[in-house]
This record gives sequence, C-alpha cells and structure tokens, in this order.
Amino acid sequence: MRRFIRSLLLSLLAIAGVAGFGLVASCNITGSSSGGTGSLMMLMTDGPTDDWTEVTVHFLSASLHRKGADGWQAFWTANTADPASGKVNLVDLSGVSDILNAGTIPAGTYDRLKLVLNTSTAADSMRLVTADGAVIAPEDITVVDPSGTGEIKVDLDPDLAVEADGNNIVSIDFDLAHPLSIVNLDGKVVISLKVRHKALPRRLNTLQFARTLGDITAATANDDGTAVFTVKNLQGAEIEFKANANTIYTDVSSGAGAAGTFEGLKALAGTGAALVASNMNSDGSLYARRVWYADDIDKLPDFSPEGLVRRIGDTWLSVQTKRTEAMPSGDHHHRCDWDAETVFVNAETAWTFQGTDMGVAGLEGLAFVARGYRVEIVYVDENVTPKIAKSVNIQFAHAEGIVIEPTLDSFKLGWFWRTRTMVYSSISGREFGWWYYGLDSSRSTDRQALIDMVAAAGQARLWVFAWAGLAWDGTARQWAVENLVLAPLKLHEMTRITTAYTAASGSLGVSTYDCWDASTPEAMTIKLDTTGDLQTVVGSFLWRADTNLVTFTLPVPVGQWESLLATTVDKVRIWVRPVEENDGTFTWHAYCVVAYQFIR
Repeated sequence: MRRFIRSLLLSLLAIAGVAGFGLVASCNITGSSSGGTGSLMMLMTDGPTDDWTEVTVHFLSASLHRKGADGWQAFWTANTADPASGKVNLVDLSGVSDILNAGTIPAGTYDRLKLVLNTSTAADSMRLVTADGAVIAPEDITVVDPSGTGEIKVDLDPDLAVEADGNNIVSIDFDLAHPLSIVNLDGKVVISLKVRHKALPRRLNTLQFARTLGDITAATANDDGTAVFTVKNLQGAEIEFKANANTIYTDVSSGAGAAGTFEGLKALAGTGAALVASNMNSDGSLYARRVWYADDIDKLPDFSPEGLVRRIGDTWLSVQTKRTEAMPSGDHHHRCDWDAETVFVNAETAWTFQGTDMGVAGLEGLAFVARGYRVEIVYVDENVTPKIAKSVNIQFAHAEGIVIEPTLDSFKLGWFWRTRTMVYSSISGREFGWWYYGLDSSRSTDRQALIDMVAAAGQARLWVFAWAGLAWDGTARQWAVENLVLAPLKLHEMTRITTAYTAASGSLGVSTYDCWDASTPEAMTIKLDTTGDLQTVVGSFLWRADTNLVTFTLPVPVGQWESLLATTVDKVRIWVRPVEENDGTFTWHAYCVVAYQFIR
C-alpha cells in the first residue's frame, strides 16, 4: 500500500502538466449540422503510470447539461452490438488523446458533462493489470459510485457554447494523479475516478491522438498537394483527417507493408480500412502523420507505431504498444490489448523530439530517453523481425522526483540515491513555468517564488515531489524543464490527529514525523477546503476484528467530517499543498485525508 500510493503520486502526475486539454473553437468532423445543431467531438486524456499496464474502463453513454435548464442531452451511446464500443485503456492515453466519438447536439450553452460507466463485476466491464502482469479479478474491483448508476459528472469551465452548424471539441482528463483515484488494498482495488475539464495546451499542434482504426469512407485530393479523407472508427464516429506531402503512407493490402500513396488509399474509399496516427493542426483540424491502409481491416498492423518506453538496454528499447485484433465472431468487431515490443537501435537510427532533429544519432540517442517517455518509431523494414528503428520520435518526455536546492538557474530532481541537475527552459515558446498540482491556471514563471515554496516545505520537513515536462534544447543538446508540476505532499505514514476537525476552524491539528529522518515528531495544522475545484476529499477506512471486514467509504460528506476526524482515529494519511498567505507565510491545505480506524 505504501509503495503504491507513493508511486501513484509520483508517476501519474503528467496529465496535470502536459496532457490536460479543454475546448477548441473548430475541428473538422464530418456529418451534417443543420436545423439548430452543432457537431461535437469528445476527447479523453490521461497520465502515465508505472503501477498499471492496463486500466480499461467501459463507457456506456455521454451527455451534456444545458445551462439554466433541467435534464441532459445525450450525444453519444455505446453500440451494444460491438464489444469494443466505449472501451478505453486509460494507460494508453498518456500524452495523447483518444477520440471517443463524434456526434451532434442542439445549439446552446452547456455547463456540465456526464459520462455513464459500466460498474458491473462482469468480466468484460473493466480490466486492471498491474505492472507485474497480475490481473485483478472483477469481483475484487469496487467502483465508488454514490449515484448507484455509474455516473461521472464534470463541470465545464468555461461553458461549452455550441453554435448551429459549428464544430466543437470537449476534452476531459482522467485525473489518476489524485491519491484516491485508484487504491490497491492488497489486491482489493477501489476506484473513484476523478475527471476534469482542462484548458487547451499553449500549442495545439502538440496535441497528439491515439491511433484511429476503421473504415475509409471518403477521400479527396486537392490541387495544392494536400488531401482530406475520413475514417469511421470502431465506435462509429466519422473522423476527418487532413494530409500533405509529409504524410507517410503504407499499403498493407498484400499482408506485408509496402510504400503507399494517397491515391492508393483513395482507391479503397468505401471498401477498405485504415490505421491513422495523427495530431492537431493549429486551426483545430486533425493532421494524419502516418497512415496504413488495406482492403481488409484485419490486414492492418497489429501494433500501434507509438507507445510508452518501459525498459532501455544497450542497443534496444522495450515499448508498450496498443494491439488490435479481430474478435473470433468476426462481423468487423475488434478488441484492443496492450503488450511490449522490443525495438533495436543501430548506428543509423535518427532521433527527433516532436518532429525536430535532436542532433544525435544511433546508440547515442538511448542516453536521452527514459522510462515513461512516449515514442513513435519508424522501422527499417516493417516486415522483418526483430524490429530495427529507422527513426525514433520522442513525442513527450518527463522526469520526476524530489525537488532539491532550487536556484534561479537550476534545481536538482530525483531520489535519495540519485539526482540530476535540471535547467529551466528558455526555448522560445517553451519557456519555464510551474504550478501546484490541480492549479494549472496559476502557472507562474517566478523562479524565486518556487525557491521560497521549496524552502517553506523544507522548514515543515516535507518532501517536495514534482513532475517535470521536458523540452529538447538542441543548442545545448540537453533536456530543459518547460513545465514543473508540484505533486501533493504526503505526510508521514504515522500521522495522528491531535486536535479534532471543526467546521468553525476549518482545520485539524496533527502530530506527524519529519519525512527526512522519520524520527523527529512534528506538529502541523492542516486546513480542509469544503468548496472550490480543490475541495478536500475525505475517506474512511474501517476494519473490524470480530468480522474481519473492511469498509472503505469515499467520499465522506462534509457534514460528517467533524464526527469522523476526531482524536480517537488510529491514524490518518494526508496529502497537502502549500498556500502562500498575504503576509508571505505558508499554510497547508489538504488535497485528501483518509482516516483509519481499527476496531478490535
């Protein structure tokens, strides 16, 4: 439990920094929009994890709430005849978005989004696989669902304005970085998914998508060398992609990969299928980077060309990729699975960061890649095994650990046994900024404020965990920190309440231990927030010796905090963030508090 919670906070924080997206004014989505309706595409993102290789959930429907009105307007429902419809592996979405569906919805202003999740214990409703390959049995998974209907509601800020005949995107982020999103209690897993609506990234063209697989429904070449084609994906959405002279086509109609062309793809419109790796143009349209096409969907590549780095050797990378295979029943139904593929690097392998040459080549590039990086690989020959990389494009890179000794020029980041000096990015358009987890709207470039915050945490004897989103500095040939997201600070495991929580004070007093030497007692006052985007989440863990039963309640309503958070509680686990007051001092506000009671 200790290892899980700690690594969860450290390894899953990426999405708060680089992969949280919101609304964009336009995106090319096919389908008519007339008579007072607009087109809508829903995107989903998530962060990387070292604890899980698969977290597959099954969505049943999605709807929006019109501002100032009652009721919900559905814009997507899973196809019950297709087992793949609505199923998403959240682990596969680290650093990329998945297009769940495109639909239409009446014009108007919407302020909330609702997803309905399949919470049954059936084998096909949810699949969790640990980093060690252990599959969590469905009966050992409990989904916290106060509504009893599997509903997840998300406030949209700003509101989503749908105009008649307009094209819109709503994008949501599954906040696995929250300490209580997934809790593994010795093989018994409690899930309480936290979902946020996020702001757009500063550069839309860095928004990349998980691959799109489906039927080619239309294709048109333009006089200027560009092209447009549409693919109907497994969920039934028709997605439009733009292409140009830089798009790479591969024809796999023969069952083996061969150089392809747009004309070859165009000839299969209405009869063939395609696999598309894409990202977003600055105008919100989708750009196809790589396209595989065939006269039969089952001939398309099993593995996605992109994935997360899991291991690194002297001459190779192990990359976790997404594999699609046909269901035994046929009928054009497919399922997705995730596995690792070993790719070898030789002296000719080229290395790029988000498409830009890194100035390194061959085996030298292995020194600049790490576990958790998302990479896209072009093979020397797709038909030959073992696979050899012709090029490796690092789509996003990150580092994580404890922030130590920050200065105006750099800071150290890492673990007790190893730290590395990180420099702040001064790259044009990628200048350094930092914020507290969950408060990305407060992004700051003030390095001295970061130094002061780390100093305040040091005085409180707390570790400052952080996730760093990296950008490649080609001139210095090194990684530089573009985004630094400070994780929730976890108090010592042996923390007890010394002053009970009261609504009047809004806080509780605790006795904890110095995180650095784990032996010196420390007294702290912790504030709990009852409102706002970062309202404190309180949980209760109760074990009875006479029945050997465990009751885990999450969340505990605000009105019950006073009765729960008393000095009689055996221990509490608390994650906090610092808040600077007007006088320059810092107070500590709780992200979440879990109260443990053992009745013997």
